[in-house]
Amino acid sequence: MAARTRTPRGRSGAGGTQAPVFDLDEVVVLADLAPGDADRFDAFVGVAYSGVARDTWDLAVGDTVEACRFDGLELGSWTLRGTHLLESVVAGANVPAVSGARSGWRDVEVRDSRFGSVEVYDTSWRGIRFTRCKLGYVNLRSAELLDVAFVDCTIDEIDLMDAAARRVSFDGCRIATLNASGAKLTDVDLRGADLGQVVGIEGLRGATISAEQLQLMAPAFAELLGLTVDG
Repeated sequence: MAARTRTPRGRSGAGGTQAPVFDLDEVVVLADLAPGDADRFDAFVGVAYSGVARDTWDLAVGDTVEACRFDGLELGSWTLRGTHLLESVVAGANVPAVSGARSGWRDVEVRDSRFGSVEVYDTSWRGIRFTRCKLGYVNLRSAELLDVAFVDCTIDEIDLMDAAARRVSFDGCRIATLNASGAKLTDVDLRGADLGQVVGIEGLRGATISAEQLQLMAPAFAELLGLTVDG
């Protein structure tokens, strides 16, 4: 496997909130990939696929997808429960239903893609980046997230109930509903997000928000503390 280049660790602004750190250098790791056969679609280590259209892509528990590139992935559903998705890039995907509970993702880039229901509870995500994606319901309950970024994404609902998240950012994102109930957050930066409804606001402990977001959330904080605001 080719050597990886580690992105230097930075800080994302005032307060010392740590930004996500990414190891994947796709120019190095995904160089000289073997061309994949889109009709057979049965090799998932060191392969580049383009223009794959299938009703389903079902991976078995324990399967591994490593050092692959997928450009133009049209699926009715994608099942990867208990699988490992490593050092890969997915671009231009359109998948209404993703079922990936208890899977492990490491060093994965997802770009310019549309996903409907994304059931990825109890997963481990490390070094994951979504850019310019449209996401429906993202179920990350009880997941472990480390170094994860959402950039210029639209998210209908992201469910972080009981999740443990460290160095996670949402830059230029629109999030209709965020569920943080029972979450354990460290260096989670929400300042770049246009937030709609927040469920389980007490779970935001450890996150960084902007002054404007604080004003918008003030009624919910007052309710949480049992305060009566009059006048």
